Amino acid sequence: MDEKPGPVTVEYGPTDTTSDIQPTQSNEPGIDVVVVSHKRPYGDVNFIGTYVAAGLGACSVYGAFVLPATSLSYINTAIGPSANITGVVLAWTLCLAVGYTLVGRLSDIFGRRWFFIGASLLATLGTIIGATAHDVNQLIGANVLLGLGAAVQLSFNYILPELVPMKDRFYVVSLIFIFALPLSGFGPVIGRLLIVHTTAGWRWFYYINIILNGLSSLLYFLFYFPPAFGKLHRNRSLWQEIKDLDFGGIILYSGGFLVLCMGLSWGGVVYPWGSAHVIATLVAGAVTVVIFVLYEIYMPLNRPLVPMHLFKSRDYCVLTVISAVGGMLYYSLNVIYPTMIAALFTTDPVRGGLLACAIGGGVAAGQFSSSLWAKPGGQFRWKLFFSVVACTAFTAAMAGVKYNEHAASALMVLASFFIGALESLVGIAITFCIKDQSEIGVAVGVYGSVRSAAGCLATSLFATILMNRVTHNIEHTVVPALVEAGLPVASVKPFLTALESGNKSAIAQVPGVTTSVIGVAVETTKWSYSNAFSLVFLVTLAFGICSCIVAFFSAEVEKYYTDDVVRQLDRGFFGKHRAASEDTDKI
Repeated sequence: MDEKPGPVTVEYGPTDTTSDIQPTQSNEPGIDVVVVSHKRPYGDVNFIGTYVAAGLGACSVYGAFVLPATSLSYINTAIGPSANITGVVLAWTLCLAVGYTLVGRLSDIFGRRWFFIGASLLATLGTIIGATAHDVNQLIGANVLLGLGAAVQLSFNYILPELVPMKDRFYVVSLIFIFALPLSGFGPVIGRLLIVHTTAGWRWFYYINIILNGLSSLLYFLFYFPPAFGKLHRNRSLWQEIKDLDFGGIILYSGGFLVLCMGLSWGGVVYPWGSAHVIATLVAGAVTVVIFVLYEIYMPLNRPLVPMHLFKSRDYCVLTVISAVGGMLYYSLNVIYPTMIAALFTTDPVRGGLLACAIGGGVAAGQFSSSLWAKPGGQFRWKLFFSVVACTAFTAAMAGVKYNEHAASALMVLASFFIGALESLVGIAITFCIKDQSEIGVAVGVYGSVRSAAGCLATSLFATILMNRVTHNIEHTVVPALVEAGLPVASVKPFLTALESGNKSAIAQVPGVTTSVIGVAVETTKWSYSNAFSLVFLVTLAFGICSCIVAFFSAEVEKYYTDDVVRQLDRGFFGKHRAASEDTDKI
């Protein structure tokens, strides 16, 4: 009978230790090993190459979401029209949400190198399929691959911090946000410029990412040599780990979480909340997730997919809740705000893209700057609390902008800045708040999955509120105003249809239309949307206030600022030849 893996052991090497440290083997029961060094990796060519690979991957993954998400209507015009166009973003988000936890746990156990190389190649394949897609369904398939790849590419917030002294973890991720800035910050306007000024149009979204993913894959292959399986465990063979793998948990988690997130994403967007499609997926997904949790708690598993002891940590739970609210705002605003721009401010594609940069640019600035001011002066808890309060306040303040474009842009930049700040602060702080650093991947993966699921919920919820309010306002405000302005009742429906399409000739052909009617229609329709957006931003207060309360009890992480480096890169291709024992896994 195989030995159940015991608790992790921490071994310390000398301060000049390299990755040649080998956990000693014996006849004792198998255990996981974290070999701690105090060696700084910053001058190591493998660390530099890994850092650039992570930066290019981050830029690509932000672009894979932001570019299509802010230009769906243009893509649908080019290769549609299709009622499934929202599936382009939905497929990416769902696969990201499920993949986070799987990648984190499996790479903790088996080593990270080939997960990251494979995922980067998978993302490259996804971008090739996306660039050559001839219909929306093909593009959805491409985004399935891109979403799975994104689950790995967005894991830079643990693969880099685990390679540096714990006291430097905030600093080490700061430049990653600079790498990502071109597409995360300015993706909307870049996307619109490509659509307007190039023959390939939206396909350039994917051409750019082919280059970025290809380079990232190559650099990971050449430079990323984290501890292999033999260095992560003592007295445990690869075959033992495979036999102990939580296959039941993987099936329950993947199926349940995917179906639940699909139901959350469908609700109010693809199907009404009360439809059989939404109710069935929500119930089936929720029941399966509950079964998964009970399975993980009560089954005698050697390697549970999600170690439930993570949730015994108050700090871990607090940070996960805060990040979930950040994810709700980030993902939903990337969909809601471009709609607000088109409805209230401008229909010019390039100018609309420029205004939409308020979100990405603000988030990127918040992520970068907070990585620099998180550590100096201490008081991490209050810095995080202030970021959450500011994020909540500025987002809710958007309810009062009405038609003021400048006020909307300023408030959105400020709200996004603090969304980025709280995301960066939480993303690194959560790597401190786990007792076992050998589980850093699954700890960050679970938090990332929760964040993505919350984003799915918020996007559907806010879209539903928006559409319902607009429909109500049109029925009770716009229609009476049009009839009062002289439009025949029989012409109201065709007029509203023509007005929504923006086709001037179709509007002019509707019987009874006059200049006065058009003026009233424009004014009352803008009011209808303005009122609806105000309601959406006020609803964010409910989640924001809860997050503020939770943030008040957030962690004090200063005690973790040590010189300990918990993982070291191997010598790889660019160092001296390694002993055969270093590359051989026990089977």
